[in-house]
Formats: sequence, C-alpha cells, structure tokens
Amino acid sequence: MIIRFLTTIVLFFLITFGFCQNLSEGTYYEDIGGLKINYTIRGNGPVMIVGHLSSGKIGYELTLKPLEKYFTMVYYAPRGTGKSEVPKSIDAYNQYFIVEEIENLRKKLNVESIWIFGHSDQSAVALEYALKYPKQTIGLILTGTSLIGNQQDTYDRRAKSEKKRTQESPWFAQVVKDWDYMLEHNTQTDANGRNLSEAPIKWWCYDGETAQKVLPIVKEITKAGRRKPVDNQFVIETKEEREKYLEIQKQFPSIKTNILIINGKYDTNNPPQYAEQLHKVLPNSKLVLIDYAGHFPWIENEEETFREIEIWLKQVKM
Repeated sequence: MIIRFLTTIVLFFLITFGFCQNLSEGTYYEDIGGLKINYTIRGNGPVMIVGHLSSGKIGYELTLKPLEKYFTMVYYAPRGTGKSEVPKSIDAYNQYFIVEEIENLRKKLNVESIWIFGHSDQSAVALEYALKYPKQTIGLILTGTSLIGNQQDTYDRRAKSEKKRTQESPWFAQVVKDWDYMLEHNTQTDANGRNLSEAPIKWWCYDGETAQKVLPIVKEITKAGRRKPVDNQFVIETKEEREKYLEIQKQFPSIKTNILIINGKYDTNNPPQYAEQLHKVLPNSKLVLIDYAGHFPWIENEEETFREIEIWLKQVKM
C-alpha cells in the first residue's frame, strides 16, 4: 500500500513537472508534424491555440493580451507564415494539413484538450478541428465568420453587402472608390498624389477611426511575413476545395462543444444574417454582434468585445 502510494506521488510530480516544462512562457521553434513551427506561450489557465493560416501569429500576440488572464495562450505561426517552415508542396497548405498541425501542436504541448480562437478563414479550421477531434476540443471563440456557400455565393454576397454599406456610409463609399481606382489604374496614388494603398484594409473596417486601430497591426503582420509561396505558386482556393468544405459544413450540427461567435456588426464580408445562419447550425453556440466594428471586432471595439467574451466564459463556467 505504501509503495503504491509513493509511486503515485512520484508519477504525479513527473507529470506535473513535464507539463510545466512544456508550457513555460517563451518563444519556441520546434518540429511539429515534420515542419519547424514557431510559437509563443503566454498567460495562465487552460490552453488556447490561436494563429491564422495566412497571416500567422503576430497580430494576435499584439491584440489578445486580455485573454492571457484566462488562458495559457499559444500564439502559433502556421506553416509558411512568419518564421515557420514552408512546406515542400503547395498542396500541403490545404486546410486538412492545418487541422492536423493544430492536433500535432496539442500533442507537442502535452495537453489533453484545447480551446481555439479562430478568426476569419481560421474559424473554418477551428470548426473542422472540433468536428474531427471532439474529445480534444473544450471550446471555440470564432470571429469574422459565417456560414458560407459556393464561390459564386461568396462573390454575390460580398457585392450585395458592399453596395449596402456604400449607401449607408460616405466614408466606406470613398474606400470602395479608392480601391477601384487602384485596380483600374494599377497605382497606389490618385491623380492628386493621395495615397490609396490602405483602401483594401479599410474595406474590412467599420470607419476611419476603427481602421486606424487595425492598420498598425496589419503593418506588423506584413513585417513578420504572410504565407509564402511554394515554387512561385500562391494558394488559391479551387472550386473542388470549396465543395469539399461545404460537405464538411453539413456536419456542423453534430459539434457539441461550446462556441462563441463574436462578429462585428459591419463586417462587409460576413453580414449579420450569415453569422446568424452559422449560429443556428451549431447547437451549443452563442452569437454576439459588436457595434462599431467590422471584420476585427476585438481590435475595433476592444472594450465591448472582451466584456462579451468574459460574460460568455462565466456562462459556460470555464
């Protein structure tokens, strides 16, 4: 009896020591599923993984610090972004591999289950992960997201939403004009020398004031490095890949984990009615729309967004 008790104590300290070692705060560059992946650990609590398959981790490191009092935040740069290694094949950027990369990172961290913060395209990765690895998924926080259709549906939805916002906001109407001028004339300045280069980023924001919060973050993302090409090829979603994801999307009603969908009310790419559609197919989800925000609500309207996240975390008794 005494030997068994002592053995249990020793095993406890070994497991605890290993767990703490793996989750010590700091920045790491390690083999994750055959590629060297860069990630940073900060905060306390259950593990939450966040990164973006195209823009990496720096944007979240700079803006999600309020979550570090609730979670051990693992900011990770997916393959080919920032300092993480580029895969040998362009096909290895497919969403399947990003889902598996998160699972391999979980194993490297030596934790049984994780939370995921999924923004924009990464929300699809988070949902697919929860579908494939339900026992390893504690909860999801999704933003800049919605239920999607085929590629033509996406184009039509964006055009309709853009037209509506143009009619409602003179500021946004000018942003659209600036972006169109850039494309038509292949330039970043107008006839008067006015800089237009920020128009594509402003398009995703609520107004000029919130755009000024987003633009410095985007500059840091660009410095760190977005997803790199493979053999001079860039990732372009094919019709077949979209159709495959739509089949996966049909399975979303079977996802039982707790999910918060927290979108900007003026997200031109994800209007509220489509975020509502996603909410309705996810049985344990809550939808919150943040006023005065577009595609980046936790940056554009930080106070309201993190307040709503805190309320939800108490509701799910984290």
